[in-house]
Amino acid sequence: MKKNKFQLKREKTYQNLLNAGMKVFCENGYASTSLEDITNEAGYTKGAFYVHFKNKQDFFFHLLNDQGFFFTEDHTEDELEIIGSDFESTISYWSRAVLNRYIASTWTLVFYDFYIQNRNDEKVQAFFHGYHQKWIKDVSRIIQGMQQKGWIASGTDANRLAVRCYDIITGAIIHYHMCGNQVDPDDMTKAIMNLLK
Repeated sequence: MKKNKFQLKREKTYQNLLNAGMKVFCENGYASTSLEDITNEAGYTKGAFYVHFKNKQDFFFHLLNDQGFFFTEDHTEDELEIIGSDFESTISYWSRAVLNRYIASTWTLVFYDFYIQNRNDEKVQAFFHGYHQKWIKDVSRIIQGMQQKGWIASGTDANRLAVRCYDIITGAIIHYHMCGNQVDPDDMTKAIMNLLK
């Protein structure tokens, strides 16, 4: 069904607010960003903000979901395309994809800033647990695809390996942002290959 002008305008406002929030959070961090910072950056009023979001925390949940994952919910297992002609090129592709996505901005630090500010909130705990599980599921699918190709032993628990891969990559990203240690994608690829062999 074709969307009317009101629906299109509403969607545009929603996306503009998310884009502005991403920019301001990455500049200031979660704790230091106010609703006014977000609405001023987007060029809207607080009223426009509250049409779409309950509060700053709810806004951040929407922003997290907007960042997306590797695969959408409508992907089937059969549609999973393992990119790369061999084990090493596939690991290199996916590790670089994550690094390129999160090294370029301070989003990872904002992500943990939000968690630290809200770590005693059960709703936040549940959301982060689900968010983490979705990342693990996506990485598991990549590992399972490599198992189907015979590059990784099929008897190995793909979820357990996915958690360790996630740990390696996020650890490298945090070290980069906190300590300025450059991440060598080739070293990252070798570390993950050693883990998965």
